[in-house]
Amino acid sequence: MRITEHSSAADFSDTPYGRQLLRGFRLLLFKPELEAEFRRFLDRQARGAQRVAALLLIVAVGGYLYAERVLVPHDDPQWLSRLTVLRLVELSPGVLVLLLSFFSKTYQARANQLFPMLLVLIGVVAAIIDIQYELAAQPYAFRYGAGLLIISSFFFLGMTFWHSLLCALSIVAIDVFMASQILPSDRLPEHWIAVSYYLLLLVIGAISRYVHEYSQRQQFLMRKLLGWVAAHDALSELPNRRSHDEALRQRLAQARRDDVPVSLLLLDLDDFKAYNDRLGHPAGDALIGEFARLLASFARRPLDQAARVGGEEFALLLYDCTEDAAQQIAIQVLAALRRQAIAHPASAQGRVGVSIGIATLQPGQNAGQLYSAADAALYRAKQAGKNRFAGPDELPAAG
Repeated sequence: MRITEHSSAADFSDTPYGRQLLRGFRLLLFKPELEAEFRRFLDRQARGAQRVAALLLIVAVGGYLYAERVLVPHDDPQWLSRLTVLRLVELSPGVLVLLLSFFSKTYQARANQLFPMLLVLIGVVAAIIDIQYELAAQPYAFRYGAGLLIISSFFFLGMTFWHSLLCALSIVAIDVFMASQILPSDRLPEHWIAVSYYLLLLVIGAISRYVHEYSQRQQFLMRKLLGWVAAHDALSELPNRRSHDEALRQRLAQARRDDVPVSLLLLDLDDFKAYNDRLGHPAGDALIGEFARLLASFARRPLDQAARVGGEEFALLLYDCTEDAAQQIAIQVLAALRRQAIAHPASAQGRVGVSIGIATLQPGQNAGQLYSAADAALYRAKQAGKNRFAGPDELPAAG
């Protein structure tokens, strides 16, 4: 199954990604579980950008500090000392983020959480420096650092649009508050010109960040949707054979580490070809979908999986499940299908039945051998009369 140029999100509306695409996200917010997944994606994507941003901050502030102390003359040593302390405070978050980004994932996640707060801190320090320059009336002034931080809030640093906007608004609000408290009234009109410049940068940055993030979210959903389509069967919406084989290998490896049993049920709808021939392929497709929904209801735990592994063949992988427990599940599946009483004109019993083969992981057995054991049990169930289950070494039991 491929997404072609003629496909649309409506074709995959039963997936979380298709539903979100159809619903839209003009407020740049997904459903909670998708939003958390998207933010993890942003964190991974932004790690390199955060390192570059931290390095640029160190270089830029270090350059300002060098110029202010060495190249530009100052008549007031106290002012220069105060400015030096402020520059070092402004530089320190960049050093912190750069160091954290090279540590373990725990530290990297902490850096991602701290980044918005650190950005506001740097912006506040930059605003203080701007105001101090205005108070000192220095002939040479490296001002408007707050403006640079406002526009930097909208760079692609792992923050969502709303966090970026909140950071930028916080810097502007704190700058306005500090200026109103520190600057004399005759200096305020000049500062309001700087604030209007900051607001213009905020609007420009917000618009560009919104457009970029909207496109980023759309591409994220499409990539996830493509991944879902590659791993699932389009008709039943269950994981496909490739996905099942991968899950089987992973579960077996984990089961050996945890020392727990794993059982595999292979299920085959009885006389499916005759059902198709009598009622037509649309009816056969509907039966596949209906049985898939029934089977999915038995994969209740996170490590269980129901899958479609062939035309009318399904698999139910049960983690931490003994052979006896697997047999009870098989009985329940047979009973649930019997209660549905789906008419089958070509069946001796007059309704749709299913044959089930059960195998439980044995010492030294690999994924292929476990699958073969379940397949052999399924063959024995078919040979014994269908609509029943069988284990590898026991008489088939009718449903």
